[in-house]
Amino acid sequence: MTLDNTLTRSIMIVLFLAIVSSLSSCVKLKDIFIMKGEFVVESIELNGGLGNQMPAILPNYVEGEGKYIIYFGEDGEAAAQYYVADTLNYAIAGEWQLLDDRHIYLNVDRFVKGTFVIEEQSLSDLLMYSDKNYIEFFGIGEVEMLIRSHRN
Repeated sequence: MTLDNTLTRSIMIVLFLAIVSSLSSCVKLKDIFIMKGEFVVESIELNGGLGNQMPAILPNYVEGEGKYIIYFGEDGEAAAQYYVADTLNYAIAGEWQLLDDRHIYLNVDRFVKGTFVIEEQSLSDLLMYSDKNYIEFFGIGEVEMLIRSHRN
């Protein structure tokens, strides 16, 4: 074996290992993208329609004055904060877990509990869709939900 063949073979092995390593780390990269992230929820849509349901779900919500933020922290910790104007209305702790590079389990508040498909629209915009999200008030139960949010 010549030096050129050995060098070429070594480079090919290193490239192969780099590709395999990067593919296996896709979940970790997405985990880092979401971890320590603060996302402002722009809209919550139930059962595929009729626009933003945040005024119906959140107390005293007024378009343009209400702000709902979900924080994705380390070790599966999550939190949500709801502001009316600049006043904190309530805060609640929850949990999240990245199941794979496209699915996240999210449990925060009384209306977000389910496994969501993640769709990144850009580096700052994130859609999360669930066909079985559990809403615990008004006897609603499981519904489809789409959460539109952007990184703050």
